Amino acid sequence: MNPLLILIVMIVDTLENASRYYMLHPAFEMAMDYLENADAGGFKPGHVELSGQDVYVNSMERLTVAEEEAVWESHDSYMDIHFMVEGSERIKYAEPDKMKISVPYNKENECTLFEGDEGLEVNVPVNGFVVFFPGEIHKAMIACGEPTVAKKMVAKIRLD
Repeated sequence: MNPLLILIVMIVDTLENASRYYMLHPAFEMAMDYLENADAGGFKPGHVELSGQDVYVNSMERLTVAEEEAVWESHDSYMDIHFMVEGSERIKYAEPDKMKISVPYNKENECTLFEGDEGLEVNVPVNGFVVFFPGEIHKAMIACGEPTVAKKMVAKIRLD
């Protein structure tokens, strides 16, 4: 995939508008239904397969980090849906021509790592989600001020 041909088309929205995006992929509704039923009180970190490795959700409870500790990454085969259950984070995204590959694509991790200082950011509120398509470079779990614990889910939908 030629990274210079990738356009940034990420989506930032809240659960109340999730149905607007069901047409993106047949599994999008399945993933959003699962995220919608997330409960901060009963939250458990882990991995849940909704449709094998084609659609799954990773749930995490982690401390947000300083921006320089976060890692730029992109994926080749999966759409990511980052969803905030409790807490807050900043997510940055960048244009491919402003980044340099630091670790080439690793099929096992389904990830390419990058270096770079430029990028735009979004703050993800509780019940907010951000969708990244394959090839879109992003780094997540950046603290909004001081590091705090965030409960977050990332739904992954295979697109290849």
